[in-house]
Amino acid sequence: MGESTTAPPRAAKGEGGERTRERLIHWGYLAAERVIGALPRGLVLPMAAAAGNAAYDLSRAKVEVVCDNLSRPMGLPADHPRVRQAARRAFRSYGKYLADVMRMPTLKPEVVDRLVTIDNIESLYEARSGGTGVLVCTVHIGGMDLIGPGMLRHGESLHVVADDTTYGSLYDHLKAVRAEHGLLLIGWRNMRAIFRVLREQGSVVLFCDVGFRRGDVPVEFLGEATTFPPGPASLSARTGAPMLPVYCRRTSADRFQARGLPTIRCASSEPGEVYRATQALADELGEVIREDPSQWYMFRPIWPQTDAERRWARGALDAARRGQNWGASPA
Repeated sequence: MGESTTAPPRAAKGEGGERTRERLIHWGYLAAERVIGALPRGLVLPMAAAAGNAAYDLSRAKVEVVCDNLSRPMGLPADHPRVRQAARRAFRSYGKYLADVMRMPTLKPEVVDRLVTIDNIESLYEARSGGTGVLVCTVHIGGMDLIGPGMLRHGESLHVVADDTTYGSLYDHLKAVRAEHGLLLIGWRNMRAIFRVLREQGSVVLFCDVGFRRGDVPVEFLGEATTFPPGPASLSARTGAPMLPVYCRRTSADRFQARGLPTIRCASSEPGEVYRATQALADELGEVIREDPSQWYMFRPIWPQTDAERRWARGALDAARRGQNWGASPA
């Protein structure tokens, strides 16, 4: 949900149709979805965890990225044994997450009631009490897709900003399945739809752990300079909608616990105010990750990777803290 991965654009339809690779991925996903949906969850999850273990053993490059990311919330070097163990658990967690997503077409309301607990649904009502929509801000942790069916049991739908430029018909299938459970996907470029949802006092879900991008809002995230996307604070400033940090964590019993955190508002589009609100958001979401880093399945770098990028991030963060325009930070 809301993945911001960089992948080849959707193939043009017409003479050639979608790329062969995209069609094969779609067919393979549908086959796996049918098998996993037909088996008991108690049997599927151990198999999914084992697949995550295998992926950890076979995906050296991804393992290094995950370990580098997890080293920040754990305060340890990336090659420390505890970080490696947490990374293996993150791969297992992601395997189980995918299995639960593939079971969504067969998910029944009575199963949702047993599977998902929303601790404080009133936090959403309070955030909406000012007459605006709500910007639900989160990170890739636990099982955010499963919050949708839980919210639907309370009569609420979530509009999720997602990358709609990849994998053609598979995206269309995932969009249809999620819509049945109250997760309504919006293409990330469809600003008109996002503004419409907020005007109608709906809830828009934004994933904030998209990685360092020069020109985005500089923040200190888990103790180190990087960037967060400007979208949440900018939308808050333009619409009056508050930002509601949210997480949906997997419990030891393989259930899901969702909770809303204190709301954050951005009063204006001035750079200093955008930085303040975005830093507050980074602080809240960083603490969510710090509580159990092994549930953070993030397979792309979140912090700058080159000396030049690190200099820019530190310079931009220093400028933002002084109330200056961080876009003028030296390279």
